[in-house]
Amino acid sequence: MSIVFDNVTYTYMPDTPYQRTAIQNINLTINKGEFIGIIGHTGSGKSTLVQHMNGLIAPTSGQVTVDGADLKAKNEAARNARRRVGMVFQYPEHQLFEETIYQDIAFGPKNLGVQAEELDSRIRRAMDFVGLDYQAFKDRSPFNLSGGQMRRVAIAGVIALEPDYLALDEPAAGLDPRGRDEIFGQIVKLHQTTGITVILVSHNMEDVARFASRVLVMNGGQISLDGTPKEIFGNGRQELRDAGVDVPPLTALIDALQAKGLQVSNTAMTAEVAAQEIFEAVRGPKHAN
Repeated sequence: MSIVFDNVTYTYMPDTPYQRTAIQNINLTINKGEFIGIIGHTGSGKSTLVQHMNGLIAPTSGQVTVDGADLKAKNEAARNARRRVGMVFQYPEHQLFEETIYQDIAFGPKNLGVQAEELDSRIRRAMDFVGLDYQAFKDRSPFNLSGGQMRRVAIAGVIALEPDYLALDEPAAGLDPRGRDEIFGQIVKLHQTTGITVILVSHNMEDVARFASRVLVMNGGQISLDGTPKEIFGNGRQELRDAGVDVPPLTALIDALQAKGLQVSNTAMTAEVAAQEIFEAVRGPKHAN
């Protein structure tokens, strides 16, 4: 199972004075179970890329397939394939519109034809997953919640669809650190417990370094780098700068320590690992074992 881009190009407002090619000649395979981070400067094509993954927009040229089905086709296989890709946009709480949280989460599954008993079960599971007590919240208006709680409701609505792929465009934008940690904790838990494929678009290099197993760097509408976080942030510094992207703060710290002569590895992607490696480097080889 995979999402495949075959030489995909997309141009906004073609044949007008405002014509702009957002992505071009994209060849990409996203395999089932991956956790992919997509980074790049504003206007590099990140959001346009992910909007092709469930057919929200169709390629100007080339083909996007989900599990072998061409999303551009007008048939049942294409419709089913599009449903397998859930999309959480930046500020997803702006998509909330129903009178109660229950109704809002139920909207998508009901449109898929999910029947009452299964529908209720999905809503309970989705609310439990995002940390909203079913009895306490189901009848409340989504518009009387905090920003973080509204974000959880919006994500629960996508989770209730039970997609095979989940694309998230800056899902923690505008949240405080605690809210960010809660949202990403839920996303990581979903990935680990269900094996769902996660595609995360983010400007936050630290989030991508911590959570993604594969990183795509977008630059000028193309994928300029594709590799593991260690490969991208450890060895691709100049390419990142060329793409207008900063390295994670942790990587910048390690670079600064190396410049001061401390022999510490640049492969650490979490604060815990970096702290241990820095501690060992400070102690020096004479303290080994």
